[in-house]
Amino acid sequence: MTFDQLETLDMVVKTGSFKAAADQLHKTQPTLSVSIKNLEEEFDLLIFNRETYRPTLTPQGEIFYEWAKQCLHSYRNLQIVGIELGTHKVESNLTVVFDPLARYQALRDILKECSYHSMSTELLLRSEILRVGLKMLLDEEADFAIAPMLTKHEEIEGILYDSIDLIPVIAKSVLEKKEKPELALLKIIPQLIVVEGRKNKHTEDEELPGILTGASKCFVTDHQMKKHLIKEGLGWGRLTRHEISTELKNGSLVEIDLPEVESFKFDIHIMRNKKRPMGPIARAIWAHFQPNK
Repeated sequence: MTFDQLETLDMVVKTGSFKAAADQLHKTQPTLSVSIKNLEEEFDLLIFNRETYRPTLTPQGEIFYEWAKQCLHSYRNLQIVGIELGTHKVESNLTVVFDPLARYQALRDILKECSYHSMSTELLLRSEILRVGLKMLLDEEADFAIAPMLTKHEEIEGILYDSIDLIPVIAKSVLEKKEKPELALLKIIPQLIVVEGRKNKHTEDEELPGILTGASKCFVTDHQMKKHLIKEGLGWGRLTRHEISTELKNGSLVEIDLPEVESFKFDIHIMRNKKRPMGPIARAIWAHFQPNK
C-alpha cells in the first residue's frame, strides 16, 4: 500500500469517476485503475463496485476509505511539519492582504509580532478588495488575509477578529436644504460601487449585494476613491461607520435611513491557507490572534 494509491482512492471518491480523478491528478485513467486494482488485490478486498455507471464504494470499501482519509490527513500534516522544521527557518518575508473595510488595529498587531520575533523578516502589506485576498491565499501568494470571509473554502481557516457596520451615506452638501435624502434623489445621483480591478466589464447586479434598483451606478476599484467621491458629493454609497465617525458627528456626511437602502454587518477574519506551511514568525502571528490567547 502506498500514499499514491490512497491519494488515488480519495480522488476517485471525491470526483465520482476514474476519468475525473485522472484529470485532477494529471495521470492516465488506466494508471489509476491499475493502482486501485493492485490495492484491492493486496488485501483481497473489493473497494469499488464497478457494476454501476459510476464507481461506488462497497460496504467494506467505505470502512477502508474512512481509515484511508485519516492516513492521508496525518501524512499531509507530517509533510507540513517537516517543511516548517526543516526547509523553513525564519521567514525572509511575509505577505499580508488587507481589505480596506477592516480596522487597522489588526495590522498594528501583526507589525508588533513580526518586529518582536524577527528583525530580518520583511512584511509586504497589500490592500485588496472583495475576494482577491481569498484568491491569493488559495494561490499561495499570501500568508494571511484580513477581510470578510465572503465565501468558505475547505483549504482556508479563519479566526474571527472584528465586526464592522457598512452604512449608506451621502454628503450633506448634496441635500441642499433637505434634512434627509429621498429615494428619488438617490436614483439620480450615482451609487458608488467597489468592484475588483481585474474585471473587464461591469459586474452583474446580482453578484453584488445592496445595489439600488433603477439607480445610476458608478464603479470604482479603490475604496479610498469611493470614500473621497462621496465626501465631495459626487455620489452616495456604503462606508464603514468607524472610518467616517468624524464626518457623521460634524454632519458633513448623513446616514441614509430608507428601507430600500439597507446597512450591512460584516465579520472580519484573519485567514490563512491550511496547506501553506508556517514558519516561526507566521506561527507567532497566528497564535496571537487565537481566541484563547
